Amino acid sequence: MRFKPTLTILLLLSAGSLYTQSYAEDQLLDNLSERNTLRHALTQGTFKSLLRYSGQHRDSNLHEAQDSSQAIPNNKKQQYSAIGGYLGYETAPLHYFSVGTTLYTSQPFGHNPDDRRGLGGLYEKNGKQESYTVFGEAYLKFEHEGHLIKAGRQEMPDYRFVSLSDVRMTPITHEGIVYENTNFNRLKMNFAYITKMKERNADEFIDMAKGARLKDSSNNKQLIHGNYDPSDYDSNGAYNGSKKEMNMAGLVYNADTFLIEGWNYYIDDFVNTVYLYGQYELLPENSDLSLSLSAQYAYQSDVGDHIAGNIDTWFYGLKLQAVMDRTTIFIGYNEVDYNENSYDGGSIFVRWGTPQMFNSFQVQDSELAGTQSIGAGVQYQFSQNSFIPGVVMRLRYANYDMPNSLYKQDARQDRTETTFDINYAFARESTIGNVSLDGLSIQFRVAYNNYDTDYDFAAYQTIHNYEFNSVTDDFYDLRLYVNYKF
Repeated sequence: MRFKPTLTILLLLSAGSLYTQSYAEDQLLDNLSERNTLRHALTQGTFKSLLRYSGQHRDSNLHEAQDSSQAIPNNKKQQYSAIGGYLGYETAPLHYFSVGTTLYTSQPFGHNPDDRRGLGGLYEKNGKQESYTVFGEAYLKFEHEGHLIKAGRQEMPDYRFVSLSDVRMTPITHEGIVYENTNFNRLKMNFAYITKMKERNADEFIDMAKGARLKDSSNNKQLIHGNYDPSDYDSNGAYNGSKKEMNMAGLVYNADTFLIEGWNYYIDDFVNTVYLYGQYELLPENSDLSLSLSAQYAYQSDVGDHIAGNIDTWFYGLKLQAVMDRTTIFIGYNEVDYNENSYDGGSIFVRWGTPQMFNSFQVQDSELAGTQSIGAGVQYQFSQNSFIPGVVMRLRYANYDMPNSLYKQDARQDRTETTFDINYAFARESTIGNVSLDGLSIQFRVAYNNYDTDYDFAAYQTIHNYEFNSVTDDFYDLRLYVNYKF
């Protein structure tokens, strides 16, 4: 079911949350028996609310390939401009149980032409850029003495491959049951059975196979290799077979000088993913310079009935980061396996959350088959006594070396990416009249992606029988975020 509430409703509800929070603080109860009442649970809960504006503009030049028989436009612009956010409430515990729900919405604001869609800020399934509103969270939670159980629709921000990917208007949320245990010193155990997920600009939950955006082919190029059932895919090539759920388990051990994580994600008849991560502090804690080395590794393999054919691929990465005073510098390397017997040449499935590659910056396609990437960045945070107090600036650059030999059937274009971010979070004492600006932040990003086009596309088509109509050329990507958390 889809809703289209006005922005006024969202603002009124957010203002109501401020009043209720203030009331809750004034009505604290000291008697445990009074706390374990339905009245206390309903009136002393916690609101969370965010008002967000997000706008993005991408001007993508399409380069006409040598073998194209179609007229290709000189440019392809994508953009959206929207306002929305979320409003949620979780009751106070009643015998260690609480209930929570969160409403997410995105409403067109400004110019949103239908022929420039595709960036994921608004609802696009009807071929337009429309509003959407959805209850992305609706859960029951139990929490007591280091045990947490949470069932229903919920945000899952901390599970690596399963996470929020909150880079548009609303985040990815999931449906299922999670269990977390923090009773062991420095060790956290995470378990989940995840049945569905809601993509960022969607108003419905889909199963985890569809959430992976499985396709048997794309633009006449076969993506699946090995045995599979073609009836699992529709006329557009998208998966429409039986629903699949994910079983997840993870261990996180956090010591003074090192962190170790191990995760496993299993989707029946589809894919199993193992992910390992480690970070080690190379210098003593009392040193003026913080220097850390991080490493990551993932392996994906097919399981069961092979709904996506053969899957046999991996990636790894290394990252060195230095922090001194207000300056952070890093350099990272990632490599993805190239295997023409695996799905899409060895590309990694990452669509359940935020891609985990160290060099997944703005375009976020470092998971593609055969990618070898090296990235570097520098970030500086200005002090409160500077001429631009509280401002954080970040510059990143990466080179993505893709498999592009003429005889590789999963060849892609090399590219480089440069991104610049500037972020300002208002100080607690900042006000406009009597309104506190604590919780208000503004971020602007500009990114430039340059794609190589110096390839013999006609020869590639002759060898692989795959027709190029156009290829990606360089483009600029501009983004603006204005967030106010109540």
